[in-house]
Amino acid sequence: MVLLAVATAPAHGQEAPFVSLKDTVRTEVQARTFTLPKAMRVHVYAKGGGRDHRSFFASGWILDAASREVVWQMDGRNAKAEGDYQVADQYLELKAGTYEAYFSNHGFGWTGPLSHGTRDIDRRRLQGAAAAKDDDKFGFRAIAESLSPGRVADWKARAAYYGMELYARSGEAAEVRTAQAPVAWRGEVLALLATQDGGEVRGTFKVSRPVTMHIYCQGERESGDALADSGWIMDARSRKVVWEMNGATADYAGGAEKNRRQVQTLTLPAGEYIAGYTTDGSHSPAHWNAAPPCDPLRYGLILSLPKEGDASAFALSPAREPGKVLAALVKVGNDRREDAAFTLARPASVRIYALGEADDDEMADGAWITDSAGTKVWTMAPRATVHAGGARKNRMQDQVLALPAGTYTVHYHTDGSHAYGRWNSAPPRDAEHYGITVYADE
Repeated sequence: MVLLAVATAPAHGQEAPFVSLKDTVRTEVQARTFTLPKAMRVHVYAKGGGRDHRSFFASGWILDAASREVVWQMDGRNAKAEGDYQVADQYLELKAGTYEAYFSNHGFGWTGPLSHGTRDIDRRRLQGAAAAKDDDKFGFRAIAESLSPGRVADWKARAAYYGMELYARSGEAAEVRTAQAPVAWRGEVLALLATQDGGEVRGTFKVSRPVTMHIYCQGERESGDALADSGWIMDARSRKVVWEMNGATADYAGGAEKNRRQVQTLTLPAGEYIAGYTTDGSHSPAHWNAAPPCDPLRYGLILSLPKEGDASAFALSPAREPGKVLAALVKVGNDRREDAAFTLARPASVRIYALGEADDDEMADGAWITDSAGTKVWTMAPRATVHAGGARKNRMQDQVLALPAGTYTVHYHTDGSHAYGRWNSAPPRDAEHYGITVYADE
């Protein structure tokens, strides 16, 4: 049996550990929930890494499980350099309640006489490592694509000592209950949590009367006020946005500066809604390319009902289209040209709902409709579109068009980048409808 070197506190009287987060080589973020039955004096010992107190790439922290607020974190006030490590060793006076302990190691840094730097450690490259030789059982050759073999060896040696342990007096440690993290919000009804880069998760729900909704959303700021990862809520029938994460007002969420968080309450009138959350191509729970936010296991959009009695007015509902679909070309990927026909037996109005990518005054991904003679009767035009969420180039056109009886063909094309399933920037809201849908205007 191989014994791992671990972060362990020096003896401080009669103490016993009740939380131990150690396996940083194979696990990027570790967490554990613990409940104190009474106010306790807790000894925290964390050993991490960073070139200075402002650039930790391995560190620990503690959250209040109910409020999701940080109650302790390694920083320049409590961590001291000890050789190649940053070490925090102190006592905390914690009230009775439930907490979550976290330790994260997203990268590796070094300082030498001729160079210094920090590199990302992407553990997804470790897949398939089980078939590797014993001297490479964690798949370090795969990481060497971004780190030299020497740096990989350095990281492997140091990461074996990274980690965090929590102690209490021996008699009290046995009273502490521990469990898997994280803890859900009180009254939580929908959690859309990100699990991958470049993904979208959504849920449909209806409320039978006005309710007060608590919204908790974490995301990634791309540049300025633009968000790379964000959440939204829209009216299921009109497709009008009733709430979305706002890069200008979202707060700092801990970790890397780009991590943002928005917490607020919103009164929703009776109706049916779609909630969604989208991520771009990097920095998510699948792999953090910088320090994760302080609530990394709840990264996404979470809805809860704080008022007693409101739960009876809420129900999840199956996803459905807002009207009768006459033609649909959706989830369109890169380098595609797709067509679909529909027929009107009599003159009628149709609703056109199209999402695409604008390149200056042209649509890089766009739609048009032709009649049986091949004449264009409608075209997606940049100036007629509005922002569709995510990157500014994501555009949406939603309009009603009167058409005479006849057969029509819907066309959609994409260029070689930024389309469904492979976004090169933040995806739009309602990415599942990327393309064009024609509805009967009822």
